[in-house]
Amino acid sequence: DTYTTGTVTDITAAVVTGSGTSWDTSGLAAGDKFIADADHSAAIEEDAQWAQILTVDSATQITLTASYGGTTGAMSGTYKGRKVYTTPSNEVPFTAVVDNFFCFGNGNINVQKYSGSGYASDLDATNAINARYGIEYANRLFLADLQVSGSRDQLTVQWSKEGDPENWTDSTAGVTALLDTYDYITGMALMGPDLVVYKENTIIIGSQTGISTSPIFFHTQKRGIGALAPASIIEAQFTNAFLGRNDFYMLRGDHPVSIGVDIRDFFFEVTTQANAVNTIGFAVEDKHEFHWVATTTEGQLDFVYNTLHEKWTVYDLNDGIKSGGTGVLT
Repeated sequence: DTYTTGTVTDITAAVVTGSGTSWDTSGLAAGDKFIADADHSAAIEEDAQWAQILTVDSATQITLTASYGGTTGAMSGTYKGRKVYTTPSNEVPFTAVVDNFFCFGNGNINVQKYSGSGYASDLDATNAINARYGIEYANRLFLADLQVSGSRDQLTVQWSKEGDPENWTDSTAGVTALLDTYDYITGMALMGPDLVVYKENTIIIGSQTGISTSPIFFHTQKRGIGALAPASIIEAQFTNAFLGRNDFYMLRGDHPVSIGVDIRDFFFEVTTQANAVNTIGFAVEDKHEFHWVATTTEGQLDFVYNTLHEKWTVYDLNDGIKSGGTGVLT
């Protein structure tokens, strides 16, 4: 996300002066980045001349953490102020592609959109705020655990207009609060034609209705088992798998089945509850493997379940891993 209004009139050492700028209300803050367009090449990222902002002093002045390394002195030139995204501690962002928009977010920022050119920007600064979970379903963007009426709402699911993730006020957009159980939402995933909403101790399944103004019906609740770790939820092999409060599970139909009998005691012996919540899961489908990476008392370990042979393996990793998956280059 960028702010580019106005021009730079002078750069002296670490002090940048502007004209027609509104840096004190632009959203720029300490830790964000600045660069003069004269020193910026869009083909080079991260360009060496990006400088970190120390303070936003006024509408027309910012101070950098060090003397600017590019063009300095009096000038009249354009610039870019780049807002650095932050993520809540120990959490991961979500991403979803809806109607040719790459949408992403986390609990610290308005949900963002990127169309494939230019820069990212707010999807809807009124109706898509600080969502921790997001997913494409029924040609809509679904959000959960987001800010509603100025406060974090961990029980609400909200969806956009069909085919338009920028529109949250149309009659085909909507919102529902999952209040039958009061445990918090911890993630969402797709399973075949259904949307699965995970809570701490509940699994809720919704299906499309074919009615544009009421597109989803949450018809099934499974109480007593939920997803402990939001990033542990895996979509693969026409099912979901995840880490629960005391076991690993895989959905068979709409029923969570334990798959962790051979590993769960060891996992929870070496993994504190605080670290278990941050477990990250991914699938390597051509090897029939579900991987869960966790920080343990023995270091970071990779707990791998082979769905073909129904066997577990534990790998001790040489380096830290924050995400995983497989892909293909064409």
